[in-house]
Amino acid sequence: MLAMLIGSSVVMASPVEVTEPSCEQKMELTVTETKSFLLPGNPTTGFIWQVAECSPVVEVEVAIQPNNSPRGMVGCPRNTEVSVTGKQAGQGTVKLIYARPWEKGKAPLHTHTVKVNVK
Repeated sequence: MLAMLIGSSVVMASPVEVTEPSCEQKMELTVTETKSFLLPGNPTTGFIWQVAECSPVVEVEVAIQPNNSPRGMVGCPRNTEVSVTGKQAGQGTVKLIYARPWEKGKAPLHTHTVKVNVK
């Protein structure tokens, strides 16, 4: 399922595959509600999606999805599923970066920002 782009925002449906990882999306949740989206990646290159910033109004879980490639095969892309759950009413931001965790001081390859409104 693909995301619908409106300007530089992605309209959420659960789960949504984000085809442009370096963009900003908006998400509305109620307390305890969870919405998920998929970010493209290739963890065999060492790059993974990581939470760089998370507002206290939400909880975020990041999980690399399995693929159907033969075990040990490198270079196979895999989506990362990001689940955002509303913890308390308010507004906040979740910032994800696509980088190699061991490369300190190096700019991430992609940055994905989610503006969240929890009702």
